[in-house]
Amino acid sequence: MVVPVVTKLLPLAIGWWLCCQHVSGEYYSSVEQMRQLINLEESLIASLGRYIKLHGQKIEFLTRQRDLLAKELKEGKKQEIAYVSNPVSAFLLTNRLVTEWERMRTFMTMDVGAKLENTTAMPTSEDVLGVAEAMARLQDIYQLTAKQMASGKILDRKFGRQLKTAECYEIGNKLSSTGNYRYALEWLRESLRLWSMESPGVSKVEVMNGLSFVLSHLGEYEEALEFTKKVLKLQPDNQIALKSKEPIEQWIEYKKQHGLPATPPMPNYGNYPSLCRGDYQRPLKELANLRCRYEHRRTPFLRIAPLKLEELSHDPYIVVYHEVISTKEIDTVLTISKPLLHRSMVGASQKKEVSKTRTSNNGWLEDAMHRVVARISQRTEDMTDLAMSAAEQLQVGNYGVGGHYLPHHDYAIPEPGKDAYPDVGKGNRIATVMYYLSDVDIGGATVFPEIGVGIFPQKGSAIFWYNLHANGTVDSRTLHAACPVLVGSKWVANKWIHEYGQEFRRPCSLDPKA
Repeated sequence: MVVPVVTKLLPLAIGWWLCCQHVSGEYYSSVEQMRQLINLEESLIASLGRYIKLHGQKIEFLTRQRDLLAKELKEGKKQEIAYVSNPVSAFLLTNRLVTEWERMRTFMTMDVGAKLENTTAMPTSEDVLGVAEAMARLQDIYQLTAKQMASGKILDRKFGRQLKTAECYEIGNKLSSTGNYRYALEWLRESLRLWSMESPGVSKVEVMNGLSFVLSHLGEYEEALEFTKKVLKLQPDNQIALKSKEPIEQWIEYKKQHGLPATPPMPNYGNYPSLCRGDYQRPLKELANLRCRYEHRRTPFLRIAPLKLEELSHDPYIVVYHEVISTKEIDTVLTISKPLLHRSMVGASQKKEVSKTRTSNNGWLEDAMHRVVARISQRTEDMTDLAMSAAEQLQVGNYGVGGHYLPHHDYAIPEPGKDAYPDVGKGNRIATVMYYLSDVDIGGATVFPEIGVGIFPQKGSAIFWYNLHANGTVDSRTLHAACPVLVGSKWVANKWIHEYGQEFRRPCSLDPKA
């Protein structure tokens, strides 16, 4: 963190030129994008080294700053994916690039001609807030406390260092600004617990003002008032505390007389959280008839090259094919798709939009782009015995820090008189195949809350399920979700198959279970 020398020199600035273009990069929505930030910080440190050599009068201060930043970067370079997918280190990295490096840039351009140079767009405050929201999501689903995460441990595994007081305060402050007051409170309490007279970067008064603000938004006005009074005892002229004291007292009186208004109910996704954690266990009677076998009956090709199939559910039909895509094929798909990645959207046709319910990047691959892509389409046909003439392009996706996709259906329910997926023009999505292109260290499961099925990613495997009953009606039990990625980079490839052309492959039946 930049020391007060910068603050003292700021009034001397006569203007500065920002040498990098600020755009809304949305790095947080893809681990692959986040990985670029490590190279970005590496290039900035290299530029900083050249600057130090040219400007001797600032060398002592800048060298100290460079060494501190380089020490943190060194840890990130050891295991890049583990570092940028760890929500705590990801927050610190984006926050450094958004705040600390801008202060450094301002400091360096005071009365001098040199400047930091970088070719990659800098992250923005949106990225910092995106990582903060991901941290709240991970704490909620995986039942993590701020104290655990600040210690550098996640689920008893060491993933980083002990955080400092100012870092916990910064996380709490950002969570507060996103409206995640419950988890902001945890991080601010942890900041206060760690605080000492030697804590650099944040005062005890700042932490207690933050706690008072968050507690007020949670309706805990009595405790909020206690912190406000403590601030005024330390600093009788503190403007934040002086302005908040009377409103808090008024709310306490209102609460005594009328109580607090009812809070809106939280979304209920059933078994979704417990399935994500791997806690939910299906009854033995549901598992008794499930088998693993070699699948050789769907197509003639499988008679000479059967596939390893694991049954997860008979009704609705859900199976996993193991070892159906090789590491070499995966590497080819990732190489092709990385330049095509953009923020994933939700909705159908013209109504698609960016949503916090889905944090990932994706790109679309046509069969004609590479023989491996065409080979995957053919393999999908062998696995499903469904015609690929009604299939969408292969969609490759990479989830971000805490990346997830809340429970949803792959089928569409169109308005009366309109077609499902009119932009595709081939009817509704009859089935889904999802290939796992990577393992995930912790989290990232695909879960079906309605039936209690959960699958954790295994590189090279693929899930297959029908979205529609045999009579063509939608099967609501196929509600599924992508659990938040706690640590790791999750890559998947989806192949959505539509109805038209499947008449002789999966004949329509009046009995939905036929």
